[in-house]
Amino acid sequence: MRYLGPHACEEALSRGELHTVWIAPAAFGRLAKFVGEARAAGVVVHREPMEGIDRRSQGQRHQGVLGEGGAFAYAEFEDVLAAVKEKGDAALILALDGVTDPHNLGAILRSAAAAAVDGVILPERRSAAVNDTVVRASAGTAGRVPVCRVVNLGRALDDLKEAGGWIYGLAAGEGSRDYLKESFDRATVLVMGAEGEGLHQKIRERCDGLLHIPMPGGIESLNVSAAAAVTLFRVIARRGQASPEVSP
Repeated sequence: MRYLGPHACEEALSRGELHTVWIAPAAFGRLAKFVGEARAAGVVVHREPMEGIDRRSQGQRHQGVLGEGGAFAYAEFEDVLAAVKEKGDAALILALDGVTDPHNLGAILRSAAAAAVDGVILPERRSAAVNDTVVRASAGTAGRVPVCRVVNLGRALDDLKEAGGWIYGLAAGEGSRDYLKESFDRATVLVMGAEGEGLHQKIRERCDGLLHIPMPGGIESLNVSAAAAVTLFRVIARRGQASPEVSP
């Protein structure tokens, strides 16, 4: 796994994932604290000309810092199930049904980390994997939230439902409910659909309810990463308000 940029490398160092880092001479001064912490942790630190880092990054932005570490450590789905059972009504899970754009996945993982989501679930097929681009798009925060891959997303949703989760699918159209009217006062699993395609039919059928984000400006839909951020923080806001005016 490569870590592009100082933020991604700092995050990787904090999790013990960073093995080697290349830093351009011009960046050494402003990164003195990071360099010291990296060396203290046993990370190999190289002073590398900017053109050398350009070659290693294969054209991706790096701000003069590039790191390498082991493969991304996916969580076990059983751990996500355990979190739902342990946290009860306070649990919040995000499931992604076929999000294939790594930039969208990275942005979603950043929002999930900011919202302290208990787990993000990806199908092994029809989904982007967590790679260098995803980590970069998440500003290095991809590892802050448990991310697991499952063979069958539908079966995983069934298991989450049995564990006490309430499955909400984000889908515009007939039969969906305004997400502003939900209290989200139970263990919540939000399912976001693929870019352009939305939720697959078998996934829609497993949802306990379908929600949509109202668009007073006349736009048909939001990018999936924007929709995920809006919805996650709506859940947090509703739980904080605990308003008696909105029934579950």
